[in-house]
Amino acid sequence: MKPKPIQGIVLCAGRGGRLSPLTDALPKCLLTFDGRTILERCLDGLRSAGVGEILLVVGFRRELIENFIRDRGYDRVTFVLNEDFARTNTAVSLNLALKQASSDIVVVNGDVLFDRSILTDLVSMPAAHGAAIDAEIPLDGEEVKVIVRGERIIRIGKDLNPRESLGEAIGLYKIGREAIPGLIEIYDALEKKGEKQHFFEKGFDLLGGEAASYRNAFGVFLTRGRPWVEIDTLEDYRHAERDIAPKL
Repeated sequence: MKPKPIQGIVLCAGRGGRLSPLTDALPKCLLTFDGRTILERCLDGLRSAGVGEILLVVGFRRELIENFIRDRGYDRVTFVLNEDFARTNTAVSLNLALKQASSDIVVVNGDVLFDRSILTDLVSMPAAHGAAIDAEIPLDGEEVKVIVRGERIIRIGKDLNPRESLGEAIGLYKIGREAIPGLIEIYDALEKKGEKQHFFEKGFDLLGGEAASYRNAFGVFLTRGRPWVEIDTLEDYRHAERDIAPKL
């Protein structure tokens, strides 16, 4: 059976202020580990997973990202501009990209280093919608956590009780095209109310968490010990440099 076409959405609009001074003049997706940027590793991972067309959301120092893509010769990359990146969060960025999507999609946070097999296996999972989850990491108040019923995620967000949560969503997701209109509707409604500071997982929570929308709930894909890290702080950066990048 021929695989369904799938597009990638990579979110790289934010400034990454908690990584100052490393990101004072550089988007954090262009931070380098072992001679390769986060973005380069991400795009190569998407290609190896069979994702051809990529929507790349840019904002802060967009010209550096666009020049990097052109200089490296990456094709089939469409830039999506979040002009209001300084006053919005990832929900707005994802909504802009969804409005240009035309197939199933895989969403990648542009500040995550990961073993590319995680993404390849996530794309291949049978469920239409899926989230990569680390069920082995200690949880506190910072992570995007998930609560699971059966094999489906019924809640996702940072404000969930760690004791009720299966693990941390690592920033890699698959979404079937049939759910995209509903997600856009959710994000548009939030923005209309002036709520532009949500992380994009807010839309996933509203889409799949209610009983009436259970068919849109995300399936669970476990990382099973494979290395990854989301790089938000200088401590994360040092951890990535010391412990994660050498394993990738």
